[in-house]
Formats: sequence, C-alpha cells, structure tokens
Amino acid sequence: MTLKIGLTQNLKKYFKNYIDFSDHYWIRAFSKKNMDFLLVPNHEKISETLLRKINLLILSGGNDVISREKTSIIRNKVELNLIKKSIQKKIPILGICRGAQLLNLFFGGKITKINNHMDIRHKIFFEDKKIFNQEKLTVNSYHNYGIIKNNLSKHFKTLANDESENIEMFISEKNRIIGTMWHPEREKNLYYLFKLINYFKIK
Repeated sequence: MTLKIGLTQNLKKYFKNYIDFSDHYWIRAFSKKNMDFLLVPNHEKISETLLRKINLLILSGGNDVISREKTSIIRNKVELNLIKKSIQKKIPILGICRGAQLLNLFFGGKITKINNHMDIRHKIFFEDKKIFNQEKLTVNSYHNYGIIKNNLSKHFKTLANDESENIEMFISEKNRIIGTMWHPEREKNLYYLFKLINYFKIK
C-alpha cells in the first residue's frame, strides 16, 4: 500500500488573525523518502474533507493540549474531530508528543504536568518489542505534560516507559493507533520515524 500522509499543523496568533505552520523536520523527513503528504489546516470542515485523500493521519507536536489559549482551543477542536472521523473511516493515526496526549484524552485517559522533560535527552525502555526490536533507546523530549503509568487510557497498551515509568509509547491494535511522547522526526537518524510509518504501511 502506498501511503498518503495527512500532517496536522501548529497554530499561532498572527496580528489580528491566526496562522498555521509546520516544523521543517517533517518536510526534511518526507522529502528524504519522497513521501506523499498533505498539510492539514486548523479548520474543522476543510480538515475533515482532506481525510478522503489520505490513509495515515499524523497528529504533530506543538501547542500545549491543556491551555486556555485560543490557539490550543481551536487546534484541540479540529484534531479531536479528526480523531473521531479517522476512527470511523478506519484511517490509522500516529500521534507525536502533543498528538499522543490528545489521543489519550480522547479515549478517557489523563495527562499530568511533569518536570524535567523539556529539551532533554533520556532513555526509554520497551515493554513490547513489536515495532522496535530492542530493549532501550535514547530519545529527545520536548513536553511539559506527560502520561503517568496509571493515567494511560485502558484502550491502549504500553510499548515503552522512561525511568520514572512515564508512558513514552503506546498502541491500539484495534484502531491502528500509535502514540509516542518523543519526536522521531527531530532525530538525526530517521530510522525510527520510518519504522513507525512503515508499520502502518504493512498492516
């Protein structure tokens, strides 16, 4: 199956309006493998329409999920609708950092403010070698909120934790969803990003 990827975008205030923007780490990664992708705007109706043209949705990182800023409120509304519609249409979802947090909230889990996870590198430990056939990996970390062990939705199975047992990766085989709290697109070695994307390709 040839993948056509839909990538959600970050949102910021721009004068009296708002502007969507995408991290160029994603552009670099997609161009390296000549992957077909669409940038999904923060507009509920248009974004839902674009689901007809993709067969993998990536919920990218960015704005804090728990925030009273209008940028977060707008983006949450759009992406929660995309999650709902993607499940209905059986479109697999890869949630990165913010995207993983939103997926957990959508399925009844919780997220919590955590310390010492912004702009650091740390080890994660795999409970399940389903995707990456290794016991541990050193990854980046750029989040203020995380998922502690007991707050992961019962809909998901843990794939990896950090040393404090914060959830770093999870999966739903039923709905073909993976969430990862680290950013594989920001690593110099893109092997892990392509491994994740190809997991959906072969299923």
